[in-house]
Amino acid sequence: MPHPARPAPHLFTTRQGLDHELTLTGTWKALHAAVHASTPRLTSHAHPNPDNEPVTGLRFTEDVPHAGQARTRGSIIVTPDGHLTVRAYTIPGHRWLTALRHLGTLDPRALRPGANTTADPADPAAPAWSLRPKLKNRSICGQLQPTDHVQATTLTQLPDTIGDVNAQLTIAPDNRAACRTAWLTAAAFLHVLATGAPAHPQP
Repeated sequence: MPHPARPAPHLFTTRQGLDHELTLTGTWKALHAAVHASTPRLTSHAHPNPDNEPVTGLRFTEDVPHAGQARTRGSIIVTPDGHLTVRAYTIPGHRWLTALRHLGTLDPRALRPGANTTADPADPAAPAWSLRPKLKNRSICGQLQPTDHVQATTLTQLPDTIGDVNAQLTIAPDNRAACRTAWLTAAAFLHVLATGAPAHPQP
């Protein structure tokens, strides 16, 4: 019988240590900059941690409902294994697709029902999303390796490039040395998700 998958090892044992590393790598600054530059405007709050676990993050909510719909809301959570997860609810599907395409090649029709989910990249060496539809609950899951020692996974519920979607993205470093790259990759994704465009390079 196959052995069950082992949980990822903890890279951090305290919330203070995790917060310190997020600050040291510039991740907190980049995440807050993305929320601050958001269009439509988002407001962020610290994520509650009632169980005093070594988990940290923030929540965000759209200030004004977009186009008469429910407010976009979501969270950013970083866990002791270094995994950073962005969850978004009632986010415009085209914005989520744009953010995914910022990380890797993806067919622009990928979120349409019955669409081809395999891209034909112009540069075969460029990172490319591998997507798989899940017909049971009308969702699409995907995997990507944006860079060495960093893995990305995504799940999009009720995929639609015209309406809103509920979706999540997890960026996972293979080891502690890869945390900075993984986290800043996630921050770049959040910036595109929140603003529709990549962040300007820092001087």
